[in-house]
This record gives sequence, C-alpha cells and structure tokens, in this order.
Amino acid sequence: MRRRPRSLREAAKTRSRSSVMRARVILLLIAAAATLATGACDRNGGDDSRTRISVLDSAFTQSWQTMQDTGVVYRIEVISPLGADTIRNVIPPAPVVIGDTLIIGLMQVSEDSSTPQRQIFRARLGQHRIETKPMPADVWASYQDVLFSPDGRYIAYVGEDTAPENPGTYAVVRNLANSEIVAKGPGGGGCDCDEDFNHARWFPPDSFEIAVAHTNTKAGWERVSGKASARRIHVDTLTDEPDWH
Repeated sequence: MRRRPRSLREAAKTRSRSSVMRARVILLLIAAAATLATGACDRNGGDDSRTRISVLDSAFTQSWQTMQDTGVVYRIEVISPLGADTIRNVIPPAPVVIGDTLIIGLMQVSEDSSTPQRQIFRARLGQHRIETKPMPADVWASYQDVLFSPDGRYIAYVGEDTAPENPGTYAVVRNLANSEIVAKGPGGGGCDCDEDFNHARWFPPDSFEIAVAHTNTKAGWERVSGKASARRIHVDTLTDEPDWH
C-alpha cells in the first residue's frame, strides 16, 4: 500500500497509540468494577450465562502490530459454575463466552525472540486447559477487529489478497471448526494509510456486518452483511467510517 505524507502518517500513528490507551483504560475500568458481563450466549444467542470475566491486571509488552512498538496484554479470571479459570496474555477484542462451558478469544504468543503473534484460544471452563491455533493466513496483518460470533461457531475479519492480479482487502467469515469460508465480500479494498480503518460486528447468534475501507479509491466503506449459517450476504456502501464499538 502507498504511504501517506509524513504529517498524516504521524497522525495515524498517534491515533494507533490512542487506540491502545483507550483499550487499556476501558478494560481497567472494567477491572475496577470487578466483573464484566461479556455477552455470554447459549447456542441460540440467548443471554442466560452465569459466567463472568474480571480483569486481574495488565502489562505493557512488545506488540504484535508492526506499526506499534508497545502493546498491552491482560490477565483475566473467568468465573463460571464450573469454577475459576485464569488466562494470561489476552488481547482485545474482548473474548466471547459460550454458555457456561467455553470461552474463545485472542492471545498474544511469543516463541523465543520472534515477533509476537496473535493466536486464537479456546478454554474449556473448569478444565484449566487452553488450546491455541493460528489465525487464518489471509487476515490483513494490521486488522484489529477480529471478532467471534456470539454462538462461537464463526470468525469475522478483513482479509488481504496479495496476488498481483487481484490485490486488496475484503470481508471474510469462516467456520471456526473447519476453517471453511462461509461468506466473502468483493476484493479491491484498501487505504493509503498506516492505520486500520476497517470494522466488524456481530448480532446474536450469527448475523454480521463487516466494513472494508475503500478510501484508496475514494469509495468510502464497502459494508458486507449477512447471516453466517445461511451463507448469504448483502453488499452496500457507507460514505462515513462506522462507529460500531
């Protein structure tokens, strides 16, 4: 992607640092309130879980984001009818609790002295065992809003095609169990920037919206919406950046 002029690039970095601090402040406020109702759902999207998350502490560390030197990781406690589980190195967005048995989210993992990487974690509550697996290979490297569906079956994100014949970013929804793509938007997205201007959100149990920036062509944001289980999408255009969170 092409670089912005210096002044705008510096502004983008400032916004990126501000985003980290906003995430830190929000989660520390959650910790001060002791517990967080995380939108835990049953398989049909009902909010009847008795599981709650509290943030125990946080720490600055090397960031997985190449445009940031420093990031924040969190140590959380998950309290459920099955007991209390502690999970370290959790990173935003907030994890998703499914029923009272499972929590899915992102954590930062470092091997030896390599650059930290994001990985997907699954914790079976009460078993004190955490499983991790890599992010999908096509996730755009700077995309932050990687989100899991409230029913825990799908992952939504903005992907990047680096092939010369079809460069650019696009919306993706995959089945978490088998990595199958169940929804994919048109390609060609991107921005002349060093910052992530893409967004996503879910509605229980598996309806989604993903806004892909097309500001490199002054085309605003391409919104891809649909229902993951139905494998159906609708595409329209937004002129302004969404404020979904």
